[in-house]
Amino acid sequence: MTIESWIAYIVALSLLGLSPGPAWAAVITTGIARGFPRAAAMALGIALGDVVFLLFAVFGLAVLAQALGNLFIVVKLLGAAYLIWLGISLWRNPPKVDLAAAPQGGRLGPFLGGFALTLGNPKVIAFYLGFLPAFMDLQALTGGQLLLVAATTFVVIAGFLAGYAALAARSRRFFAEGKQGAFARRLLGRVLGTTLIGTGVAVATR
Repeated sequence: MTIESWIAYIVALSLLGLSPGPAWAAVITTGIARGFPRAAAMALGIALGDVVFLLFAVFGLAVLAQALGNLFIVVKLLGAAYLIWLGISLWRNPPKVDLAAAPQGGRLGPFLGGFALTLGNPKVIAFYLGFLPAFMDLQALTGGQLLLVAATTFVVIAGFLAGYAALAARSRRFFAEGKQGAFARRLLGRVLGTTLIGTGVAVATR
């Protein structure tokens, strides 16, 4: 792995972190509804899931996908259906904000939820199976290089999502108060819901 390929990978990861998708929607929704600590925990779980897919890609997930054949297509379609269902749910039930509940509750649930969301996200699967080999020869990575790539993946994805979590948490009072808050929650639910539905449809039709 060269310095140039590592920098190109960081740029690609940054675009993945910035682009709207299930992780983006989940972290923003959690940040608004439940506050920064839990949204940040979800961001860490999502980033850990990305590292798991990176390791799968390095150690032969593509071979496994080919061996599974039609079953892998079924998994992809189930993931797409789940994203569409989440999007419809956000359309029908916008995020609710309870300012008094922010200091309460653990972070393990959001962390595990973020991890599970990544493992079921076809967009992430496609990135690591389809695009990652374009940036580096996975079979030629040394142990140190693999550690560097894994750390880079975790830091970039967690960093972008934590930024979304912070922005969402800072806007909680706006979404909680009065008629403008109710309108903003409905609008947010529809924007995020449309993002999830669009992602699910795109995955299902590829």
